[in-house]
Amino acid sequence: MPAGPRDAVFTTFLFQPGRGVADLDLHLARLEKHATALRLSPALDGAQHAIEMACQGRMEEGLVRLRWSDNAWSCTFRERNAFTDVDAITVPAPRWAGRITGTKHGAWSWASEAAAQGDAMGADAVLLVHEHRIVDERRSTPLLLDDDGVVWAAPEDDGGVDSITLTTLMKGLSDAGLPLQRGHLNERRVARATAMVLVGTGLGVASVDTIDGVPFASPSQRLFDVCSAAYTDHMNDSATWTKLGGAP
Repeated sequence: MPAGPRDAVFTTFLFQPGRGVADLDLHLARLEKHATALRLSPALDGAQHAIEMACQGRMEEGLVRLRWSDNAWSCTFRERNAFTDVDAITVPAPRWAGRITGTKHGAWSWASEAAAQGDAMGADAVLLVHEHRIVDERRSTPLLLDDDGVVWAAPEDDGGVDSITLTTLMKGLSDAGLPLQRGHLNERRVARATAMVLVGTGLGVASVDTIDGVPFASPSQRLFDVCSAAYTDHMNDSATWTKLGGAP
């Protein structure tokens, strides 16, 4: 039978040789929060050991998916494909019952299906739309810069996954005079926007050039530049990283 959403909870870390994994505590805190919504009780004290085993001997940067199911941890390691500019398409957002929407849960095959839709259209990103507004992207969080210079992200109750990468960029955005606002990314707001940027563990920071083949009317580089600078600062901060016993 296909996996159900309450069968598992997971998160995905960035690994770099010599540094370890980024934002371990933030990932584990989110995983625990999502697990509570899914009625799961992962043994968090064994999580780091599972990550160490997956990264042992690795000499390349990659992504480590840590998953709790059947009362045990499992990890998979994959290459990281990050781009600085992307073309996006829109697809209907998947929805689940109540509190399950917005968690990283066990019924995650939809993400592979969305990726295949994007590949078939030649798109690098797949924006998820519910009730005529963008609520998330399949592996990152969309940010909009509108024509008044305000940065918008979808409200958490729109059903997107809460973004660890965005959390780490908030101070940089504020310091640059671009404090984040929460509001629906509806058609009107997107039409007024001068830029969309995607942020996430797997993608890093990327600028969206087109949505469903349509470019921004008066594109601006400012949001991308600010996010990229804040992201670089965060990655260069030694406090971001947790060294692993199995890492080279």
